[in-house]
Amino acid sequence: MKIIKISLILSVIALFIFACAENKITTETNIAANAPANTLVNAQPATTMDEMASAKKIYMDNCVKCHKEEGTGGKVVIDGKTLKAASLISEHSKKDDDAEIIEHIEEGIPDEGMPAFKNRLSDEQIKMVVKYIRVNLQNK
Repeated sequence: MKIIKISLILSVIALFIFACAENKITTETNIAANAPANTLVNAQPATTMDEMASAKKIYMDNCVKCHKEEGTGGKVVIDGKTLKAASLISEHSKKDDDAEIIEHIEEGIPDEGMPAFKNRLSDEQIKMVVKYIRVNLQNK
């Protein structure tokens, strides 16, 4: 009789533990499944997407006139002056380290007609542009 009672008690405890664990999994699944289509369960990708959207806007507002939307650069006429903007997607540009690109953006390259952006963009914005170039243009 004792063995039956002990078996019954252990079975109830095991069933309780299983039911609680199953309920937690179901609840988490329902939360994710019932979230609106534009809501991400994990907020990290949204942050990255927002950062990249901001970085793209900075690039489009400041860099696209010379370097083109695709980063190909080439001959452009700015304020009546013909410039040959560097390609940001060339193998040479891909080999430049981030610090070098940041320096070019901050200080400009006067001999090539590139203006300095250190007084126009914050350090954070410049880093965002470099990240945009690396990820979206150079596919790194």
